Amino acid sequence: MLAGIYAVLGISALVAAYFGVGIVVRVWSQNRSARLRGSGLLAITYDDGPSPELTNKILDLLKEFDAKATFFVVGRNAEAHPTVIERIAAEGHTVGWHSMTHRHQWKSSPFRAWQDTANVPPILTSGSTRAKVYRPPYGKLNLLTVLAFLKLRFSSVHWTLVSGDTYPEVPDVDDVVKTLDNAGGGVILMHDMKRSSPDAEERNRFVLGLTRAILELRRRRGWKLVSATDV
Repeated sequence: MLAGIYAVLGISALVAAYFGVGIVVRVWSQNRSARLRGSGLLAITYDDGPSPELTNKILDLLKEFDAKATFFVVGRNAEAHPTVIERIAAEGHTVGWHSMTHRHQWKSSPFRAWQDTANVPPILTSGSTRAKVYRPPYGKLNLLTVLAFLKLRFSSVHWTLVSGDTYPEVPDVDDVVKTLDNAGGGVILMHDMKRSSPDAEERNRFVLGLTRAILELRRRRGWKLVSATDV
């Protein structure tokens, strides 16, 4: 009887540690990102790419405004589109790591969670295209993914404002910009992945429109753009 109680307590402690460490690191990372609010500092970030069509259009837009951003790329997409990764790096943007296949770390086995975070493809491990910072898929972390990104010597960066480009109903660009303006800066999260939904073009236009509106806001307010590595 006593042995069974100890076993249950031991398993409960392991589970608590497995998820608890991830929660603590996430809160710490969120608090670091929150320091940009009200500071006149802005980090523009994109997740889940690259995709040749949308990412290249975003890069064209950023070049128009002489602005820099951080692209948190998925490994399998980076391997499929190396020329886009090379362009991101060549134009002075920051390459970030967003896992190999974008697994939800709370819904994956420990082995798969570790594997998806720790196995960075060669294009993202050296030279100008080397990834420099990490963002967990869905913002979820566990003990093994924390150990994996620390082993890679990455810091973990979250966000202060989600654009809403993946929401069931895309918000109004002006509403998102107003929220960011009221915050006085922060870390904005958008997505540049290849979309297969029927409204993919609409969502891509939203991302491009929001990017332009944010860059115009930043110009009006005189905010300073920073990389996710500076958060």
